[in-house]
Formats: sequence, C-alpha cells, structure tokens
Amino acid sequence: MPEDFWIALQNEKVIDNIRKRPGMYIGALGLSGLESMMIQLLDYLLGMAGAPEVSQLAIELSGEQILLSFSSKRKWLFGQKNEQSSSPYLFLQIMLALSEQVGISMQTPKKREIRIYQQAAVVKEASLSSKGEEYRLELAFTPNPAYFGTQQFSYFILFNRCQQLAMLHSGLMITLTDGKDQKNILHYQQGLVEYIFQKDNSLTRGRKPLIIRTSREDVLIQAVISKNPSASIRDSFVNSHLPADGGTHLDGFIQGAVDGMNQFLGETSRMKIMTVENFPERFDFVLSIKIKQRPRYAGTVRQKIRNPELYKIVREAISEEVSIFLRRHPSWYVR
Repeated sequence: MPEDFWIALQNEKVIDNIRKRPGMYIGALGLSGLESMMIQLLDYLLGMAGAPEVSQLAIELSGEQILLSFSSKRKWLFGQKNEQSSSPYLFLQIMLALSEQVGISMQTPKKREIRIYQQAAVVKEASLSSKGEEYRLELAFTPNPAYFGTQQFSYFILFNRCQQLAMLHSGLMITLTDGKDQKNILHYQQGLVEYIFQKDNSLTRGRKPLIIRTSREDVLIQAVISKNPSASIRDSFVNSHLPADGGTHLDGFIQGAVDGMNQFLGETSRMKIMTVENFPERFDFVLSIKIKQRPRYAGTVRQKIRNPELYKIVREAISEEVSIFLRRHPSWYVR
C-alpha cells in the first residue's frame, strides 16, 4: 500500500474544500448526492482492482450505516490518478469529508491497518499482522445528514448499478444486502452477453450473438451484437461509464460494424445494404471499451465522449472482427 494513503485521508485542506463545495464533487446535496457518491465510490474501487474478474465486492445497507468490503486475489493499483482528479484517493476523501463516522480497514498479505474517524478526525488506529492471501479494503461509514438528509437510500438504484458493473466485469461477484429484507448475489460469467439477454426480448431475438473481445493500441474492446428485428439496446461504455449521448467510440463502433457487414455482403455477391442508419434498427448491441488515457467529454455533464482517436481505433477493430466472424459463420447474417 502506498505510504501516502493514510496521509491523503488526513489532508485537512482537501477535506475542507469538499465540505465547502460538495456539489462540485457529487453533483448535488440530499439523497441524489448520496446516490452519486456511492456510485462513484464503487467505480473507484473497481478501478483500483488489477483484476476485477477475480474480485469480490460486498455492500450492506444497515440502518444509517453503509458497509463495503472489497477483496481481490491480485495486488491493487493503488496510488494511480483517477480520471477526474489529480488525487488518486479523491473518492475516499469525499466519503470521509461527508460522513459523521468512518471505519477503514486495509489488509494485505502481510499487514492489516485500521483507522476510525469521527468528523474526519482519527480517534482510533491499530496495526496488526496478517496471514491472509487476499488484498481487502473494508469501509463502514455513516453519511452526514447535514449534507444528505435523512431520506432512505434507494436499494433499487444501487442494485441496478451493481448489476451493470457485474456484467461489465465478467467473473466479478457482488453481494448486495439490505438488512434482513433483501439480498442479491450478482455474478455473470458471460458478461456482456447476459447484459443483452437481460434487456432484450427473447421472442424476437435471433441467433446466438456475435461476441467480440480484442485490443488495439492499449484500448481493450468488448462488444456483443445480437440480431433482433425489434432492436432497442445500443449502450456503449467507456471505463464502465455510460455516456448518455454516445460519442466517438460509439460512432466508430457502428461504422466498423457496417464496414464489416458490407465487406461480407460484397464478398458473397450480395448488395451492400447495411448503413449507419439501419444498423441500430436491426441489431441490439452493447460496447465496452477501456482506455488508459483520460476520457474527454463534450460539456460538463459527461454525456458524450469526444476522444477523436477512438473513432479510428474502434472502427478498424470492429470492422476486422465482424468481417472475420461472418466469413466463418455466414449463416449468422443471412438467416
């Protein structure tokens, strides 16, 4: 664990700035702000995992307190700058600044360190030896009603995001519990295939979907394309975030799929009838890419990706993968 981890959580200047302008960090106060903070915190935890597919995340809503336990069999990517800030620990600092009480336990194969905070000040700490083989981070925090009010947290909103994350990271196991009233275990080995099948209409679904997993120029690309005359799914994620208005990555994906299908149609002496306009009308699809550089957005509300290099990278990769698949499985398209 980086030495600056605990130091960052005691940075009074950062904590004070968050408290003065919480809306800059979580978008709003009240219940919507709490939901935003939780979703960003989950994204942060998965972002620090070197291998989400061999990780486990447990979340429990327990009265006024929220409990999280995140464990992985591989070493975490701690200390790396996130997409939105120069601080690699920003989302933990936000949680600490806006909570009445916080407990943090950090465990590595050799050591376990514990800190208890009240109003962001350390009141107890301990350091213990560890014999476990996992890396584990445990958080227990009580959101401050001065910022979030007393309205009950929405289990449904949290469930939807956790299900989405479990499908985006095939193999990841998420356990979500609401006291004694509700418990869900989310674990999807087929990942994006199950994302499609959870949302589309099985009665109108065509053959088995076209599955793409590839990488180009440090961009990891996963996609699923499913034939469906009642197509309605066209979701595209960048680093697990879903920009509502798509962007250059989605434009490149659609054009690449069209290029690959038209190449197949030309090679089999058929009319090249696929266009960027009718492709979304004939196919359900979900795209997920992971990039190392910072995603750039049009506007301040993160609704549209505008990384220009992504268009060319994704287009060429998808065109090649679709073309290869259709040469091997020509009946997938024509039936």
